[in-house]
Amino acid sequence: MNGFAVRTNKTSKSYLVNKRIDGKLQRKVFSDCSHITLQDARDRSMSIISDLMQGIDPFDKPAPELTAPTLREAYAYYLASKPTLKVSSIKSYNRQINRNLECWLDISMNDIMQGDITNKHLELSKHSLSQANGTFRALSAIWNFSRLSFLDKNEMPIIKPNPVEILTAKKAWNTIKPRTRHLSDDNMGHYVKVLLDFKSEDFHNMMPHSNNARDIMLLFLCTGIRANENYTLRWDSIDLQHGCMTILDTKNSDILSVPLGKVMVAMLNNRNKYKQDEPWLFPSRIKECDGNLTDISKQYTNIGKLAGIHITPHDLRRTFSTVADDLNLNISVIKRLINHRASRSSDDVTLQYIQVSQKRLRAAMNDIEVFIFNEAGMTQDEVIERLYHIY
Repeated sequence: MNGFAVRTNKTSKSYLVNKRIDGKLQRKVFSDCSHITLQDARDRSMSIISDLMQGIDPFDKPAPELTAPTLREAYAYYLASKPTLKVSSIKSYNRQINRNLECWLDISMNDIMQGDITNKHLELSKHSLSQANGTFRALSAIWNFSRLSFLDKNEMPIIKPNPVEILTAKKAWNTIKPRTRHLSDDNMGHYVKVLLDFKSEDFHNMMPHSNNARDIMLLFLCTGIRANENYTLRWDSIDLQHGCMTILDTKNSDILSVPLGKVMVAMLNNRNKYKQDEPWLFPSRIKECDGNLTDISKQYTNIGKLAGIHITPHDLRRTFSTVADDLNLNISVIKRLINHRASRSSDDVTLQYIQVSQKRLRAAMNDIEVFIFNEAGMTQDEVIERLYHIY
């Protein structure tokens, strides 16, 4: 619209009227961009220009009192201001804010009291201690960001201090013990035997999705890869010639490129024989879906029932790390394999200078495979011949 503009500087964006009326340039800022929507600003600028053309100075009117945004508005602003947030992070925030705090979405943030915070945290804790903590850590992040963003003309916050701090003051955060479940010396051999024997009902079809559960669980166990990184593996991330895999979208945003042990290379070559035009290493078996596998909880529950122990993909990641430690692998090698690199400790800063060779990483991967399958009384070559018929 002619006469409506936005002025930006290093710290803010403002809506303004910028129009020559009766030979006189009228240039007036009337709102910070974070306080009203674009459409509201456009409507207001039309009203201002109309007043100026009638000889009325609209800026003599007292400015309307700014009101704090609702939680829904603050959350929408938070997401819009962080375009690099991962899809998984947004899903988690949506679950925590839109579902767990649904009753607060349409009230002013200034009307959310410390007592409300304490009571809701207790309520959520009855169902899940970790979800209760996660929900209010998410709310705290949104609150602090919004308080620095929604300001009056004197750049003072229009949102009150963060009431989530009451949980810290009262030491009310739930204590979450780190999960430690993994395959131990007592049950690893039996579990691995069960896993090697496990066959999906469609294993004989030689389809791209055949034996998804067995192969993906073996990949969890023999690489320590995270679940969301494993499910989304594509064939263009696999280098069959050199037996390597590369993961671009990792939890800590560090690209992970690691060589694989003999059994995993054989598994990849075997799946490659019948991948057809499928881009996913582990495609969905649902005919109407052309995407990747997203959940095998039913299958690993079935495997767990056969083995007599419930093991999740992340339990296998802990097992991988534990085996690496049992083998006395260098800590720099272990951290590289499981992609734990970001730390502020002085020791880890030193580790960042150590560049671990691919040859050393491959040797470590094979040592881990040898250890795991030895617990089941088998060599790598025996596993390959039994499952994949490739040397």
